Amino acid sequence: MKASPAPDGFDQAFPEIYRAACSAAERILHDAHAADDVAVEACYRAARNWTKVAPYAAPWTVRVASNLAIDTVRRSGRRSRFRDRDRTAPAPSADRVDLVTALRKLPRRQREVVTLRYLGDFSEDETARALGIAPGTVKVHAHRGLAALRSHLNNIDLEAAS
Repeated sequence: MKASPAPDGFDQAFPEIYRAACSAAERILHDAHAADDVAVEACYRAARNWTKVAPYAAPWTVRVASNLAIDTVRRSGRRSRFRDRDRTAPAPSADRVDLVTALRKLPRRQREVVTLRYLGDFSEDETARALGIAPGTVKVHAHRGLAALRSHLNNIDLEAAS
C-alpha cells in the first residue's frame, strides 16, 4: 500500500505542531511514550484536515492532543491501547486523574482556553485566533476556567482530608 503524500505545507509545519502536541499531551499524561502516541495521532488528524486547519495548525493540534490525552487518562482504569505496548508504564497519579476530571467538568470553551493557554503555552492572542474569539473573551474564559479548576481541586483536597 502506497502512502499518500503530505498536504502542501504540512512537512514544514510538522516539527512545530508535533512538539507542541507532544508537550501538551505529556503534561496531562506524564508518560513520554503515551504522549508520543497521542501527538502522532493529533498530527495525523491535522494532516487529514490540513486545508481547514493550516492557518492555526499548532493550536488546533494541541487541542486535539489534549482531548486525546484527557480521554486516555479517563480510560486508564480500563485497557488502553497505550498500555498494551508497554505494560511497565505506571498508572496515572491521583493528581493527574483529579486534574483530568476537573478539566472534563469545565464547559467546552473554558476547557479549550485553559488547555491552549496553560498546557499548550499559547498567548492570549494566539488562543483567540485559534478559537475565533476576541482576546478579552479568552481572558474571561481563562479566569472562569481556572477558578472552576481551583474550586474542584480544593473540594477534592477537602474530601480527602475528612
